[in-house]
Amino acid sequence: MNNKIRFVKLALIGNPNVGKTCLFNNLTGLNQKVGNYSGVTVEKKVGYFSFEKVQYQVIDLPGTYSIYPSSEDEEIVCHLLNDEKNHVDSPDKIIVVADSSNIRKSIFLFSQIQDLGFPVLFILNMMDQAKKKGVYINVKKLKNILSSEIICIDARKRIGLEKLKNKIKNLKKKESTSLFFCPRKIYYDPIHEVKNIYNINNTYKAWLYLSNNKIILNNNIHHLKEIKKKYNISSRKLQIKETLDRYEKIGEILSKSVLNIVSNHKKNILEFSKKLDNYVILHPFWGYFIFLFILFFIFQCIFFWSDHPKILIEYYFSIIRKKLENIYPGPLNDFLLQGILPGISAVISFIPQIFILLFFLLIMEESGYISRVIFLMDRIMRPFGLNGKSIVPLISSIACAIPAIMSARHIENSRDRLITILATPFITCSARLPVYTLIISLIIPNKKWYFIQLKGIVLMGMYLIGILSALTVSMLLHKLLRKNYRSHLIMEMPTYKIPIFRNIWIPIWINLKSFIINVGKMILLVNIIIWVLGNFGPSNNNVVNNNNKWIIIQKSNLPNSYLGILGKNIEPLLHPLGYNWKIGIGILSSLVAREVFVSTMTSVYNIEKKENVSLNEKMKNDSFSETKKPIATGLSILSFYAFSMQCMSTLSIIKKETKSWKWPVIQFVFMTILAYVTSFIIYQTLK
Repeated sequence: MNNKIRFVKLALIGNPNVGKTCLFNNLTGLNQKVGNYSGVTVEKKVGYFSFEKVQYQVIDLPGTYSIYPSSEDEEIVCHLLNDEKNHVDSPDKIIVVADSSNIRKSIFLFSQIQDLGFPVLFILNMMDQAKKKGVYINVKKLKNILSSEIICIDARKRIGLEKLKNKIKNLKKKESTSLFFCPRKIYYDPIHEVKNIYNINNTYKAWLYLSNNKIILNNNIHHLKEIKKKYNISSRKLQIKETLDRYEKIGEILSKSVLNIVSNHKKNILEFSKKLDNYVILHPFWGYFIFLFILFFIFQCIFFWSDHPKILIEYYFSIIRKKLENIYPGPLNDFLLQGILPGISAVISFIPQIFILLFFLLIMEESGYISRVIFLMDRIMRPFGLNGKSIVPLISSIACAIPAIMSARHIENSRDRLITILATPFITCSARLPVYTLIISLIIPNKKWYFIQLKGIVLMGMYLIGILSALTVSMLLHKLLRKNYRSHLIMEMPTYKIPIFRNIWIPIWINLKSFIINVGKMILLVNIIIWVLGNFGPSNNNVVNNNNKWIIIQKSNLPNSYLGILGKNIEPLLHPLGYNWKIGIGILSSLVAREVFVSTMTSVYNIEKKENVSLNEKMKNDSFSETKKPIATGLSILSFYAFSMQCMSTLSIIKKETKSWKWPVIQFVFMTILAYVTSFIIYQTLK
């Protein structure tokens, strides 16, 4: 996007689970990017679309119930709405999205934003779900009462999007009518003083300075303290007063505009949904059994479905390799075939596995099942000292630990947030997946029983080890860190929905594109470094000139290259784990990112052996042939990657989130020692 283009900035705001992100995806399609909010590490999604020659920038804000934040995620919304002059993402117009079957809390949020004076559009999403529950909304009457434009849409099915775009274009700022809440009547004098001191025109914003000053103002707060002391004002009491007044008015509005009629047919559907939750999905036994079965099915599919695409990718790259071998023989050709091509091949070969994993995770989210998993697992997590909301980062880390750690910001309690952040890297992420699939393919026989594959069972076992490790670490931290409060899980259960392919495809494409661009660049860079270090080494014939010793770098075979020298220097440390120096190089390079291990091993063996043989065969004939029991070496590597912190990006995010190097250093040391000791015990026992 051209930064010089003037965009109309739209902010999407709403409660959690109202279809806000689905609307964002359907408005912007693939024309979106992921970044961080200014000054913090919380992820933000920004997308673009054009309508009738007008360019729009859409920001998908974190879910919130109020502009009084109870978490760091919600603080972003508060800052953005109250600092419109200085905030880089300050919106020109705002869209508030509501679940039509439960609009009470959405109207509360809408009324606060409306009172701040923004041009705001109220969206009633999922009207079909509301009708299924017997909820009928008199949109015309509600529109007149709220003095706002209201649009009915179905974001999942893309119904009403064109009408929505028309309304966005014509949306204009309206004067606040103080329909829900009139702070001037209650605290006229202190509000008048705040407006004068801070040069504020909006009355409700002046009220927010009094009721929420710690969040809104970082500096220049002494004037507010003097005003609050002068008039004996408590910020908490102001918030309670406002909440009660608004909900009292909302109750009157709903009694006039919303009708609840539940027919026998709809009653039966609702009863069936409740029974399905109570007796199956959320059952204390069957609920866990179903969840484990789904995980088992997913990991079987990762091996079954990715097998043929992977073979196809390897086949096409072997053809490309043969075509390039004789085009320009020499160092440049070696660099292309041994440095660049293996890196690109490694990146592309990861895609089928990551695609399948993301596909199933998004189906669970789109159908409403993932929220039930969160509720179900909360029962188990409590004894381990985790907040119920910790389940979201832990489940998210199956894809990647970095955004998962960022998502821990929605946990209000700092202690629970810290435990979640430190436990999350133990969960098996998609970066470990290529390493696991490679090693499992090397050491586990290709045995199948109908649709059940032994390799898939082992892969699921690795994920379960990650989960058990995260829970064990959480329990230890729960015992070590003091807790002087009780935490609760409060969430609204979404209705069951049939997943729509488009709503799954767009997030998959965005994530895969991010992987190819961000991780791909890293893998390619490491491969190039590996090729250079693996092809060149110090010469034995150094030159002495004017009493200065000059080291000559020359073309060398792999054992005598800088890479070989480095590998052999660290080999004594890794030999007790069953690794040779080549595997040691792979482990060392994967400190950049775990998945680099596979591409590094590909480059190392391509440098040493020119024949066009798969990486599996090369490792099986070399690294795994040096021990009498290859399975001992394989399980040792799996154990090392299950427990070690082989990702510098994750450590940097932990540092940012905890605002200290203390915890990432402790975690890196602890996980490295744990990985080494566990791998040592496994290899020495099985060899």
